[in-house]
Amino acid sequence: MMFIALRDLKFAKGRFLLMGLVVALVAFLTTLLSGLAAGLIKNNISGLIELDVTHLSFEYNNKPSYRNSMIDREMWEGWQALPGVLRAEPMGHTMFNARRMNDSPLDDVVLWGIPPASFLEPEFLKGEALGRLENGVIISELLVDRGLKLGDKFILDRVLTELEVVGIVGEHNIGHVPIIYTPLRKWQEATYGPPGGPPPGETLPDILYDFASVIALQVDPELNQNRLENADIKLGTLTIDKVGGYEASSGYIEEVRTVQMIQAFLIIISAVVIGAFFTVWTIQRTKEIGLVKALGGSNWYLLRDALAQVVILMLLGTITGTLIASWLGSGFEQTGSVFVLDMSLVTGSSLLLILAGLVGSAISIRLITRVDPIIALGREQ
Repeated sequence: MMFIALRDLKFAKGRFLLMGLVVALVAFLTTLLSGLAAGLIKNNISGLIELDVTHLSFEYNNKPSYRNSMIDREMWEGWQALPGVLRAEPMGHTMFNARRMNDSPLDDVVLWGIPPASFLEPEFLKGEALGRLENGVIISELLVDRGLKLGDKFILDRVLTELEVVGIVGEHNIGHVPIIYTPLRKWQEATYGPPGGPPPGETLPDILYDFASVIALQVDPELNQNRLENADIKLGTLTIDKVGGYEASSGYIEEVRTVQMIQAFLIIISAVVIGAFFTVWTIQRTKEIGLVKALGGSNWYLLRDALAQVVILMLLGTITGTLIASWLGSGFEQTGSVFVLDMSLVTGSSLLLILAGLVGSAISIRLITRVDPIIALGREQ
């Protein structure tokens, strides 16, 4: 079993070592790209992932976006009254520049306005829930890295809204920007009200509190899809499931497709290189293949040996490259880099790489079946 395959591996160990190194390098890059892709996805939509929703309703648009959506009270009250909708709450989304009270910058932040004590409120790591303070907010852990802590106050530029940190959550971002959870009314005042709030002794008009960005929904799984579509038509909304809502985050689709394209090119390159190597190797061994056939060796015997060489080379190279990349990637994770080692993605990309090697070697396998022992033995080397 596999006598010729093992003999060739031992005889031409330099060539096979070089090819194994190429396979290991491709596996290394593919694994790192898988971790980078998972890390980018998490950093982009971690806030959306944490939302306890099944669907999101946007203002009707061919390409829904959190930045460009505006819904009104009639819309969210219409969804709240729809049979089969378990919960429905308005949610605000606005990007601001923020700065500390000493004017040092905090860079971009995303303000999410949510009703206090609703199902949208995140589980905080430190501090308290929303509602005790009118301007109390819960911040993403990324803003802690920028220097904020419990009890700190900061200001939203342009609108001059002052906020105070009352709670801290984990990594909650959208579009790679940290999220700040604030009471919905405070978000509405910061987004639609005058800079600095109403003049002394005056109040803001009630209509200002009739708008938000999207509607967060918890829908009964048995609710018919047609009911959702009919509600969209009636209320002027566009409802998509939670996973579909990820695509409304800025840059999400582009990032995922870019990384997937690079991974695909790596796998294609691997298939071409492996195929070219075994084609040349088969041509160089034509006389030996002819001799084995002349001695009674069948095509199946030779094909089995050729496949064994490919499998051994691909397995050793892929395992080596994947293990090194996984070890390096775990170090990246511990340093807080945008990297997530998802073993399901790593395993999938490794299996695709091995499959690519087998597909690439198909040409050389065809050459083996076409070798005529008489012609091969009479051929000059």
